[in-house]
Amino acid sequence: MDTLETVVQTIKKHRLVEHGDAVLVALSGGPDSVALLHLLCRLRERYRLRLGAVYINHRIRLRAAGVEEKFCRKLCDKLGVDLTIVREDIPARAKRDRKGQEETARDFRYETFAKIADSEKYHRIALAHHADDRVETVLFRVIRGTGLTGLVGMPVKRGRIIRPLYDLSKRDILAYLKEHRLAWCEDRTNRGLDFSRNFIRNRLLPIIRDRLNPAVDRAVLNLSETTADEVEFIESVVRKAIRRSMTITPGGKIQIDLPVVSSLDKWLRWRILRSCFALLDADMPDREVIERLDRMILTGGKALSLPHGLRAVSVGGRLVLLRSAPAWPPAPVLLSKATPLGIPGMGIRARVREAHRSSVQKHRQARKVALDWRKVVPPLEVRPIRPGDRFQPLGLKGTKKVGDFLTDRKLPSIYRDEIPVVCDSLGIVWLAGFEIAERVKRDSKTKEVLILEIIRNQKDPRKAV
Repeated sequence: MDTLETVVQTIKKHRLVEHGDAVLVALSGGPDSVALLHLLCRLRERYRLRLGAVYINHRIRLRAAGVEEKFCRKLCDKLGVDLTIVREDIPARAKRDRKGQEETARDFRYETFAKIADSEKYHRIALAHHADDRVETVLFRVIRGTGLTGLVGMPVKRGRIIRPLYDLSKRDILAYLKEHRLAWCEDRTNRGLDFSRNFIRNRLLPIIRDRLNPAVDRAVLNLSETTADEVEFIESVVRKAIRRSMTITPGGKIQIDLPVVSSLDKWLRWRILRSCFALLDADMPDREVIERLDRMILTGGKALSLPHGLRAVSVGGRLVLLRSAPAWPPAPVLLSKATPLGIPGMGIRARVREAHRSSVQKHRQARKVALDWRKVVPPLEVRPIRPGDRFQPLGLKGTKKVGDFLTDRKLPSIYRDEIPVVCDSLGIVWLAGFEIAERVKRDSKTKEVLILEIIRNQKDPRKAV
């Protein structure tokens, strides 16, 4: 099978592109990315692709980068591909962020790819990683210490990121370039041993091939692919356990059912806990943090401070993981329009209707209520609960603190930042999801009602874990 056909088979097998896709190619000028761009240009008509490329000048190798820029521009002009050139002072950025240059450059590249893809409407971002890169990644993770997931290596597809050269070796790529008389820019830093990956590529792998196993690359890839199948099965078990044991509040708090999760095997409990950090968009915790959370599940601890501003609180038979967040700002409530809130996936809809018997009757614990429109004093706004808030709940003669009202309803304090209050000029008219104010209730003289409704449009993020 020739190189082009191998790439076509990879694309078909993993559905990397669809007909009519716009694909942004990460172009460095090196042999891998040059081959990638050339191969995709050959497939442009077959898949009706719109192709673009981006070159990032990291300002690390100033003279070489200037040569690469000119080379990439000339190549893209020849192939009829739009090229975007981005320049960034990575050494200065790394110093400012207190990170290594390699890590800083990688993070900046992915940020830049995503921004360009968003602004220019690219469906896919094509990277030139190949089979040799996959081998190096797995070995690098083994040396540092990894679990099963780390052995899977880099995926052929993740979100918009695709790797069409996934099944090609470096030897295949160089042979393709030679066959098609394609030039490229040589990055001399790839030959050195300054970076860990370069050491694995240029020193460790040659020794293993020479002294231990000439087919070590295939052996590592077989291990990675076998592990990927096993991890896929394990993840299906984990997802099922997550659906049984985990819920997510409108404000993004993660609730774990303690009786359910405490009955699971240790490895499964740990996987569920790690998935919580992914859902909270936090860095993966180390073993000590997971152990502390696991002890809390089994022994009934009350609260725990976690890295990255996270907390774990045990309440009502649940372990709740949350991140402290500032109060979201008030928003005007407009009639016949949905008002989005600072609570993800939640909003308030308001509309005025003629009163009749079929109007909404329920108030307590309701997501939709009807108030006497003539008793409401606009303008309306929706906001979070504030310290000292008071209102007169339906059926009471006097006012009551909102906090005391919710305590009587046995609602733990950690959930109160997710409760919107709708106010008019005189104060609270609806503690959303709980109770309306006595002063705006309907009576026999009510002619028009203000219908307020909590709306939710939130996908279940557990499905992405």
